[in-house]
Parts: sequence; structure tokens; C-alpha cells
Amino acid sequence: MAVAFKKVETPEEMETIAQIAEPIWHATYDTLTSRAATDYMIEQFQSVPAIRRQLAQEGYVYYLMLLEGEAAGFIGLVPHKEGKMFLSKLYVAERYRGMGLPRAAFDFIAELCTLEGLDKIYLTVNKRNRHAIDVYKHFGFYEIDAVVTDIGCGYVMDDYILQKDVCGPKTED
Repeated sequence: MAVAFKKVETPEEMETIAQIAEPIWHATYDTLTSRAATDYMIEQFQSVPAIRRQLAQEGYVYYLMLLEGEAAGFIGLVPHKEGKMFLSKLYVAERYRGMGLPRAAFDFIAELCTLEGLDKIYLTVNKRNRHAIDVYKHFGFYEIDAVVTDIGCGYVMDDYILQKDVCGPKTED
């Protein structure tokens, strides 16, 4: 199945991203932190107002991942952050998992890096999110640092920073 990437521009597309993100964040983070912390993070990072702010003021670019015309997931990027491509978000709706969307997303991001003249992609991932860490490492990411970020209201994000060299060897699925 071919995956298409649609740059997010409309309020409806922002709403679609927020609708995809909420159940994924709860399924992932409620067990790592608390439901209250997850609700707070969604409001700060994945609500429609947060997405609108990221697009207008923070240099973000979002793309919907479309599978047969249906929104199956999304990616959120910040090109040229620290001279690299920052992969802030990569989420696949549960019913579309196992269909090769992460591979398609990483290939698409690598193409964007080439167009932007960037040779590295980096991201942050919760230190306790073993599944995501394993997926990223499978696709060639490696740990370069760790960071604890205060996000307000007594909550922190305790993350690894992972990086991938765009011109490095490709991994197999």
C-alpha cells in the first residue's frame, strides 16, 4: 500500500491530528506517568491550539500520513533545529499499525532532509517508552544524550535524545 504525505494547512487537518494523537497519548503515557499528566501534555502539545501555535510560531511542519486517502497517522517536524531535522512527532493510529507506516515516514523525512541539506534527524523519546525506543533503534537511531525538561505544573519529560544519520546504511523491515 502506498502512503501519501499531505502537508497540514487547514483547521480540519489540525483537528484530524489532534483526534489521532489523543488516544495514542493516553495508551502510551497513562501507564508511564499519570492520566492527569497525559491530559496536560495533550493540551500543551497536541491540542488544536497547540498545533496552531507550533505551525504559526515555532517552525513546525506537520504532515498527515494518508493510506488509501484515510488519515492513518502524522509526523511533526522542525527543519533546521540545531542544524538538523527535529522529528517531534510520529504517530500511527492503532488500526493502521503493522502496515509499514514508520518505514514510509522515515524515508519521507530522509527525502526532506536531502532537500533541506540536512544530514541528521533527531528526536526525544521518554526513557520508559521501550517500544518506541526499540522501533527507533531498528530504523538506525542511536542515543546521543538524555534530557529532563520542565513542562510546567510540576511535570517533567525525562527523555533520551536519539539521532539518525541520513546518509547511513538503510535498515531492513
